[in-house]
Amino acid sequence: MYQNTPTDYSKHMFLSRLLVKSYRIVQSMNGTFLRSLGYENFKIGHIIVLMNLAEQGVTSTDLAKIAKISKQAMSKLVNELIQEGYIISANNPHDLRSSFLFCTEKGNQFLEDLMKSRAHIEQKFAEIVGQERLVELNQLLSEIVSHYDDLESIDSINDKIAGTKI
Repeated sequence: MYQNTPTDYSKHMFLSRLLVKSYRIVQSMNGTFLRSLGYENFKIGHIIVLMNLAEQGVTSTDLAKIAKISKQAMSKLVNELIQEGYIISANNPHDLRSSFLFCTEKGNQFLEDLMKSRAHIEQKFAEIVGQERLVELNQLLSEIVSHYDDLESIDSINDKIAGTKI
């Protein structure tokens, strides 16, 4: 019976390592593209906030639930985005203890540029593996993520990820 040696393990790319490396590649490509457009110091958590804002507004507490991060972590991200002019806060007429958050023009422009970045990355990947295989990869990863998305153990990890710079 064949047994793997430590040398064999170091040469083999396990699925977990491939996923981590591919995440870092996407993160780097996204960061490079966005920096080329003048965006500096953007965190993944900022993107999570901006992408989950609703036209009718959303509370910071609701955003924290959607992103599966603590209210404190969300509050920090929201305050950073308000200071940079990407979102604004308005009183909630139904509950004076909370505020609704809305995207500004600057925030909407960032989201448009983010979509351009994502399209650019997908195009680069399609050049490597082909469009059909890229669609298949997307479907496979979507199935895996959907299966594990509701697990409670993932939540504490997400607090750390939210503060990661792109």
